[in-house]
Amino acid sequence: MDKLYTIGETSRLLGVSTKTLRYYDKIGLLKPSFIDEDTGYRYYTFEKFHYIDRIKYLQSFGMDLDEIKEIMESEGVNGLVQGLNKKINEKEVELEKLKVIIKDMKWYRDYWNYINDEFDMLHSYRLELPERYILKIPCEDDWLNWIHSPEVNMQKKKSELKTMELQYRRQYGYLFHYDKFIQKEFLPTDYFIYISEKKEGSDFTVLPAGEYLCIIGKAIQNKWNPHLISEFFDKKQPKICVALEFEDNLDDYLEANYEFQFFVG
Repeated sequence: MDKLYTIGETSRLLGVSTKTLRYYDKIGLLKPSFIDEDTGYRYYTFEKFHYIDRIKYLQSFGMDLDEIKEIMESEGVNGLVQGLNKKINEKEVELEKLKVIIKDMKWYRDYWNYINDEFDMLHSYRLELPERYILKIPCEDDWLNWIHSPEVNMQKKKSELKTMELQYRRQYGYLFHYDKFIQKEFLPTDYFIYISEKKEGSDFTVLPAGEYLCIIGKAIQNKWNPHLISEFFDKKQPKICVALEFEDNLDDYLEANYEFQFFVG
């Protein structure tokens, strides 16, 4: 007769709690080799160790006990391979989602360091930017409303993005009037955030890829040098004017720096 190991000995040898072994028995995943009718004590043979070890190994892949039970009951390699393929596909989907999260985390980290001491308000510069997708909210004409009212509406819209399975990036921006800007007045037409993909609808817009002439300033404080832009565009006006907020602290956004971007083509 094969040597029998008590449930306590089995627990210590395989690093599985006695409670877990009893639960395996309860759900029909792994029965003891022998149960003493008088005492109710459970005993396991060495052969059962192989099954317990496999259960633990499959759990390390993220399989739950129902999935493992289905594999064990299939009594064949095909069932195991199918179960592994299913879990591999699930993990690959999770991995792609994780890559997106990591990419956004890196973007948000870099966001805080984007405008540094190397930037100043005395010079313009050019950026080649990719196509960008935004969710926008119309702004009111008076400055009190364009700060507060669009933000309230944006929070409502961001909740709706979840139902569309759209991700957004926490950087706020404005589309604004060029003619007012060169007169040292910041008058936004729309408040926006970036979204992960192109979407049709009146609330969504595409910022075209291409070259943008840029300067740094403080939009809410009306601090920028309009001549850096007006000298370039002269009598013509850029079709797209973008103001991107870059916070430098966690409390006060009123003093935030902005990158003003003017579409060149």
